[in-house]
Amino acid sequence: MKKLLLSILILSFVTFLMAGPAAGISTKTETNNSREFQWEEQNSSFPNASTGINFMCAVDENVVWAAGYDGSGASAPYQIVTHTTNGGTTWTATQINTAPTNGETAMIYAISDLKAWVQIHTGSPQGIYYTEDGGATWVRQESADYNLTGSFPNVVHFFNENDGFAQGDPVGGYYELYTTTDGGANWARVPEANIPAPLAGEWGIVGYYDAIGDNVWWGTQKGRVFYSNDKGFTWNVSQTPLGTSTYTDVRFKDAMHGVAQDKNAASTGTICETSDGGATWQAVTHSGNCFTNDIEYVPGTENTYVSTGAAVGFSGASYSYDGGHNWFDFEETVDVQFLATAWINSTTGWAGNFNDQTNPSLSGMYKYTGDLIPVPMGTVEGTVIDADEGFAIEGATVTLGTFSATTDDSGYFSILLETGVYELTCELEGYDVYTQNDVEVLEGQTTTVDFTLQNLYLPPENLTLSFTSPNVILQWTAPNSTGLTEYNIYRNDELLTTVTAFLFIDPNVPPGTYTYYVTAMYGTHESIPSNEVEVIVGTSSDLNLLPVSNELLGNYPNPFNPTTEISFSISDPGYVSIEIYNVKGELVKTLINREMNSGMNSVYWNGDDLNAKSVTSGIYFYKMRAGGRYTCAYKMILLK
Repeated sequence: MKKLLLSILILSFVTFLMAGPAAGISTKTETNNSREFQWEEQNSSFPNASTGINFMCAVDENVVWAAGYDGSGASAPYQIVTHTTNGGTTWTATQINTAPTNGETAMIYAISDLKAWVQIHTGSPQGIYYTEDGGATWVRQESADYNLTGSFPNVVHFFNENDGFAQGDPVGGYYELYTTTDGGANWARVPEANIPAPLAGEWGIVGYYDAIGDNVWWGTQKGRVFYSNDKGFTWNVSQTPLGTSTYTDVRFKDAMHGVAQDKNAASTGTICETSDGGATWQAVTHSGNCFTNDIEYVPGTENTYVSTGAAVGFSGASYSYDGGHNWFDFEETVDVQFLATAWINSTTGWAGNFNDQTNPSLSGMYKYTGDLIPVPMGTVEGTVIDADEGFAIEGATVTLGTFSATTDDSGYFSILLETGVYELTCELEGYDVYTQNDVEVLEGQTTTVDFTLQNLYLPPENLTLSFTSPNVILQWTAPNSTGLTEYNIYRNDELLTTVTAFLFIDPNVPPGTYTYYVTAMYGTHESIPSNEVEVIVGTSSDLNLLPVSNELLGNYPNPFNPTTEISFSISDPGYVSIEIYNVKGELVKTLINREMNSGMNSVYWNGDDLNAKSVTSGIYFYKMRAGGRYTCAYKMILLK
């Protein structure tokens, strides 16, 4: 049942595996009219509109098979595949006519234009279905049972015409794995002693595997990778650094080197790599878009991978020449939904799409028509620091041509880009823009560019003043700048005080005319003044003529621990209440609930509740009611 739930989630919500056509993403027609594709559109021949492709198997430059799924949003079970024998000029869809109508095609593996195997899950009977006539007829290979309590088939693979391997979830306390040496006529379950024990609640995932030579690997939703070097007869397991609750897919370029990818919905393409056949893994900090629908090594290349994506806001295709460390978009595919992909070499690859939502005879497949031969590349790296204080600047954007990177918490950046001469710019709000011309990038070499940014020391913004005799209340907003430490309050050009909040109350101001402004301090550096505000304070005899309003002015400090002062003004004598609420809207404390005279007032809250017990850290709201009509509430944060 757990795997059925996983399938429903994948079909309905998890766009990286089995997405549906997304609203807000360019349609195929719109995109093709506006861009010159390196991808040729083909018709997958699936009869139902919005059919997607969840797995592909490329046999050679002419023969490719693919499994379809319902991308309309209805999540109907499909038992349909398509294949081509002429490189995709024409595709022929065939129904797996002996599969259960409520079954779902997990994946497909083929060794020719005639012979292919699929795993069918969820329906009854589940298991491996085989064709030897190009999909015209299918036969269930009965000896791979997959109908025990808890059975769920995920993967089938053949190393040659006779030797094969199949993988399913744990049944009876160990993974339901099978091997065959006669093309699947007879399958034998791998003994429990040959397989590491599953973790509690662990299972495999449909189509998340790879095989090179006699080696085979598959990932679990616990971030682990099982691997065998004898065609699946004996197994080991390793834990990746992706985490212990990560849907893990694996792709290898040879028996020793490969990558594993986090396929969780929130992932931005997180990957790790191995150089010892999957025994150990190292995290990869990659640049560029590594999409999460599918990832494939491009055979015959030194270290090229392709990724595809179909998630809203994270769709397209990208490539990496260095094993996944640096990724570059196929620019014409940005915001186009790309599904499963398969490759033969640097000039021949395919990627699934959805056929048209109203006319299924249109599209459904792309064929790559370019050449993924690496161009000469080099690296520009360096560190960005503050010109005055010398601290590392995080979050600055460094750009060279169409390539860019963001500095980390050490101020460091690194960009892999094509060789040539570039103009470098570095920008961060609150700093002057840095520009350096003639930055030369040499093939295979690293060019170091360290530089400093001049902080502009931006002033506070939107300074406002209100007067409630005999107090002047100042409020402002913080500048969007780095390194700000405190604010200086000036009255008539004289420093009055220094605060860290966005609110200041100047109490008991004597009669006169006053001009206020505020500056921001960045360590020892002071910004230019904010806008000025002016107030005229009358004599004691005419103070009562000054306008006074019902107003909740704010609290200071905020955040606070354990006490904060809430300031407010009252225009006319009357009933006033000030109450504290938590984020659930529950009353925490009543601070004031009585008749009060007009004027400027304040009340303290000590972070306690109605029972005088201290409340926990978090967000709280204080609400004022006055004069029968006035109501206002603000947010404050208690930090312990």
